[in-house]
Amino acid sequence: MPPVVRVLGAFAAEVAGEPADLGGPRQRSVLARLVTARGRMVTADRLVEDLWAGTAPSRAAAGLQSFVSHLRRALEPDRPPRTPATVLVTEPPGYALRLPDESVDAWRFDTLIDEAAELLDADPAAARRRAEAALAEWRGPAYAEFADLPWAAAEAARLDERRRLAVERRAEAMLRLASAAEAVPDLEAHAAANPLREEAWRLLALALYRAGRQGDALAALRRARATLTEELGVDPGPALRRLETGILTQSLDPGPPDRGRAVLREARPVLRPVPGPEREAPAFVGRVAELARLDAAARDAAAGRGGTVLVAGDAGMGKTALAERFARDLAERGWTCAWGRAQETGGAPAAWPWAELLRELATAVPPGAGLAARLGPLLGDAFTAGGDADVSTGRFRLHLAVGDYLAGVAETAPLLLVLDDLHWADEETLALLVRLAGRLRDRPVMLLTTFRQTEVEGGLATALAHLARHEPLRIELGGLSADEVAALVRGAGATKLGDAELSAIAERTGGNPFFTRETARLIDAEGLPAATRRVPAGVGDVLRRRIARLPAPVRTVLRDAAVVGRDAGLDVLTDLAGDEETVIDAVEAGLHSGLVTEPAPGRMRFAHALVRDTLYDGISRARRTRLHGRVAAALERHAPGEVAAIAHHYLEAGTDPERAVRYARRAAQAAEARFAHGTAADLWVRAVETLRGQGSGAARDRLEAEVAAIRATALAGNVVDARDRRLAAIADARASGDVRLLARIIASFDVPTLWTSREYGTLDHAVVEAAEEALARLPGEERELRVRLLTTLAIELEGEPHDRGATASDEAVRTARALGVPELLAVALNGAYVNSYRTADGLARRYRLASELLDLATRHDLGTYLVLAHLQLQQAAISALDPPTAQRHLEEGRRLADQYGLPLLAEIGSWYAGLTHAFTATFEEAERTYERLSDAIGRTRIWASEQAVGVLGVFCLRLVQGRAAEMLDGSAWLHRQWAHVGATADLHALALIAAGRTAEAERVVAGAGPVRLDYFFDLTMPMRSLRAIALGDRGLAGECYAALLPFAEQFTGGATAIGTLGPVSQILGDLAKFLDRPADTTAAHYRKAAEVATRLGASLWTERANTAMTALGTPAA
Repeated sequence: MPPVVRVLGAFAAEVAGEPADLGGPRQRSVLARLVTARGRMVTADRLVEDLWAGTAPSRAAAGLQSFVSHLRRALEPDRPPRTPATVLVTEPPGYALRLPDESVDAWRFDTLIDEAAELLDADPAAARRRAEAALAEWRGPAYAEFADLPWAAAEAARLDERRRLAVERRAEAMLRLASAAEAVPDLEAHAAANPLREEAWRLLALALYRAGRQGDALAALRRARATLTEELGVDPGPALRRLETGILTQSLDPGPPDRGRAVLREARPVLRPVPGPEREAPAFVGRVAELARLDAAARDAAAGRGGTVLVAGDAGMGKTALAERFARDLAERGWTCAWGRAQETGGAPAAWPWAELLRELATAVPPGAGLAARLGPLLGDAFTAGGDADVSTGRFRLHLAVGDYLAGVAETAPLLLVLDDLHWADEETLALLVRLAGRLRDRPVMLLTTFRQTEVEGGLATALAHLARHEPLRIELGGLSADEVAALVRGAGATKLGDAELSAIAERTGGNPFFTRETARLIDAEGLPAATRRVPAGVGDVLRRRIARLPAPVRTVLRDAAVVGRDAGLDVLTDLAGDEETVIDAVEAGLHSGLVTEPAPGRMRFAHALVRDTLYDGISRARRTRLHGRVAAALERHAPGEVAAIAHHYLEAGTDPERAVRYARRAAQAAEARFAHGTAADLWVRAVETLRGQGSGAARDRLEAEVAAIRATALAGNVVDARDRRLAAIADARASGDVRLLARIIASFDVPTLWTSREYGTLDHAVVEAAEEALARLPGEERELRVRLLTTLAIELEGEPHDRGATASDEAVRTARALGVPELLAVALNGAYVNSYRTADGLARRYRLASELLDLATRHDLGTYLVLAHLQLQQAAISALDPPTAQRHLEEGRRLADQYGLPLLAEIGSWYAGLTHAFTATFEEAERTYERLSDAIGRTRIWASEQAVGVLGVFCLRLVQGRAAEMLDGSAWLHRQWAHVGATADLHALALIAAGRTAEAERVVAGAGPVRLDYFFDLTMPMRSLRAIALGDRGLAGECYAALLPFAEQFTGGATAIGTLGPVSQILGDLAKFLDRPADTTAAHYRKAAEVATRLGASLWTERANTAMTALGTPAA
């Protein structure tokens, strides 16, 4: 197999799958320069001129021969002595690179682009595949390492132009394949990045036109004209002018019907809820200033500057009323309005507000067939999870589909989307809101949300923090003024009250509109003397007194409806009451009293959640349980598709476990189809507990449900709970004797991870033993399950003092390669990565594994692993002293994490920010970074070691500054927290020594365990070294010296970026000095430390290394 050379992105070569050592910068540039010649001979004189850029020394020719000799050994390590080279060959008067096109990424890149151009007319589908394959080769700027050399800059510019051409070839193919709408996002980015490129604007405008967006197409052409005029002083060329004329005259070929575009008809305003024709909406009073602010925001949105509005206030403060009034105003002005409401009661499907909104909107503006299929999980209840191997990719595609559809709807008329009662929203509702706030901000779309300010916590608090980036309009509703309260009271029927009584009501209600209206209705019903004889303490008292005035049959029907939920179908209520007339009479009485509304024929809705809460809370637990069972049965008969509601009521009733589990399973699967894993986890867990109550006869069904519960819990980000559930289930699974079931439980979550997903330094022996048992007993045909088991075992065993984790991961990778399942190979590569810290060559292995994972995830659209690969490469790059590459991978990882909704992975990667502050000695900022990240990750329960890791990072900062004594409390806490981790004894001992308590330090380290061979090794072994020196332990210092010597080129803490103690060679120099090694050896270590620190821009450590050399009598570096 010939070597592989990569110049698109980080420059590298591989031989037989292993990284080749290409030497120093000038030697590497020899190979890179030959790659630019693409097999042609480059004379030795030209190589010398290009390598030294006109400043070649007298012995440059000899240096070139040396470089070639070393490169030949690196590229053909197995070539027998004295046989001619076959890769880097001599071709007088120079040298040439003899490799097939497929062995050099830039050559493949060029070939694929040429093939795409040739195939465009005959086979556009094949042309698209070639162009996409070419773009997949692009891992970053070409020849970036040699950017300051003229020959490299010229070739990089040529390749960058070819990349732009590949984007355009792909777009041309998509236009011919009726995928114009799909082509638009990439073309928008392409035109934005290349605003002077007329072909980019032409393709973008043509794609927009063929996607049915002729207004946007003309706007794009106007932007192109303005840019060319302002920047170059020229008019658009003939191609753009012809296109503009064709759009204006409608004379263009519309192209084939676009498969990705919504088929839009004239939009009609959609508004929910709408008062019935026979009843007027309650009088709306006040909120003049708020409506004015909303109107201003609407004008901006209509002009294409969409935005988000956050309306907050206490219960009953009129948030929904304000939204309804504003929506009516906009509907009258030609806006399309759609409404979704989060449900307080259980039983609503996952992402219900969006599903409700989209279904209502799709009735007026039907999406095309292709787009409807993409929206399927939200437009239908029976939809099952799609075929995406990676759940983050599937979720991203669903979110993208929603954004595409809403953007299309907004082309016909400005669009208002109302999400009401967001404080009850589930995780997926909030995630989609955050995604769309960014996606639609340059569209005529306004997102209006309402929520109770007093109930902002958990997921809503996180969502609001993300929304803050888009600078939403915030409106906080307070109480109405005294005059407004008076108008509201009179409008509710209490017309005979004097100023004193009205003032008392305003003071009592605090201007809360709902409380005020209900108080006025109570006065209207009971008369002023009776109503004020016992002044209600709150709105609950008012409602209870008003409900008590209703006839008993009416109260019974409303009580039944409260069990059903905020909304109830009259058919279900009739089933419960046994008499349709009783239900109709009750609903009419509720309408007259203002306690309920009729949102649609055959349905009733409580006028406010507080009404429903008051009724529901007044039902005894025994009666409530019985009613839930009856409601579940009624829904089965009348609304069998409402599986989430049916599951909720059967689970609450607890009277029919078989049905409860059946519907919980169906509801959980529906939630998974919408990527609402938190909702799915709750349902699976309730199913497990229901089955647990059925005894041993349901043991197998319970374990099957447990597999799903563990996986959903982990996918929801709650890895700690998922591990606990798995550990508890393993014993039962082993007892069952079913090895496949045992294996599935052990491998029930293979959460991609940079580090461990358990408490650091611990080992779940039960998991390891069960995994080994399952591997020994698993039938040979269960190869995929075996890979997942092996990877689980490998991740469990990372850092242990034996190589079982490494051998398990190696077998997993081999088997996954043989099976050819991309997602499975990604799982296995992750397991191999976390087991790559055991040996000195681990860095090269991590580079190789992460690069393969990046390539695999890119080719097969594995979103989670794409993010993970970038973060792995970021860590490897910083260990290799390459901050620019590390930063590029971190930024791309963060961008993709945001795209795929994986903020936790981005947060873990963000530890690097603290390390960069440490490099520049901005220690206070570094501490703030570590503390923020520790808190942020800790709130997620994805890990079990956040606080301890934060303390470790801060300790390193203080130790470097000579302030370790300040960390006595923190180091003592960490030593207690991780008493099983030997390195924490070293850390606490260093704090004690700094505080002058050496005797205590010696007691603390007595019997300290070994340093783990894991990702913390390059931080904990240096810490042990410092402890050995401080306590005068020469034997231990010698062991540390030998252990660290292979890492002399690295910086401590690079593998995790959690903290640093400076260059490893600085520690080696201190050890060598302590051990009385020869002065030149000690000086060499300090010289290397200065070199490493300089490469990282860490001037503090450069200075320290130079000071150490000066103390030795050696000139500073």
